[in-house]
Amino acid sequence: MQTLAYLGSPTQWFILAIICLIVFGASRLPEIARNLGKSLGILRQAKRDFEQELMNAEQAGAAGTQKDHSPELEAQAARHDPANADQPSEKQG
Repeated sequence: MQTLAYLGSPTQWFILAIICLIVFGASRLPEIARNLGKSLGILRQAKRDFEQELMNAEQAGAAGTQKDHSPELEAQAARHDPANADQPSEKQG
């Protein structure tokens, strides 16, 4: 609700409406408002898509970190660990 504090007084809105009528004319104002509404709708949809993409990436990342702790990957990491280089490997060939 803080954004409502920055909208200004009714007098300021009235003056702004008069200026818009003078600059754009009464016939073009509905077209401008329609285009502005469409633009805001597109921006909102893009925001929702972006947030959904981020949520999907977070879920995929969380699932990936859980899979990284599988016993097979831990064993493979242990075989390729330079600290274990002096230990004989399970496969010799």
